Amino acid sequence: MALASLRSDAAVGKTMTLSGPKAWTVPEVIALCEKLANARAEVTRVPIWLLRATRSTLRGFQWARDAADRLAFADILAANEDFSAPMDETYALLGVDPASVTTVEAYLGEYYSSILKKLKEVGATSRQTDFYV
Repeated sequence: MALASLRSDAAVGKTMTLSGPKAWTVPEVIALCEKLANARAEVTRVPIWLLRATRSTLRGFQWARDAADRLAFADILAANEDFSAPMDETYALLGVDPASVTTVEAYLGEYYSSILKKLKEVGATSRQTDFYV
């Protein structure tokens, strides 16, 4: 979409919606990944206040500002907003066929299919039963 907007004269000076028909929550993405990988994910939950505090602390160090910027998603999580929106106007403005846009389900499905195939090719085995003392 970003590249299509750069090629479109009609997009100059316009504000466009870049969203999708479904706003995925973190638990939904994790559940989808677990389903596609046929495995359970080990999930560690971190309170949003801790992410914000870490971000504020890291901002104080020039060498850590990139890490602090990556923690900006904590503000989005805290807002608890729905980020789904119709894209019809954006598709039309950019001349993009909606059918050509990859969905999260399709993208992750292709990703896991590719990764699991490669793991089988190299004979990788699960380490879920490895224990370290």
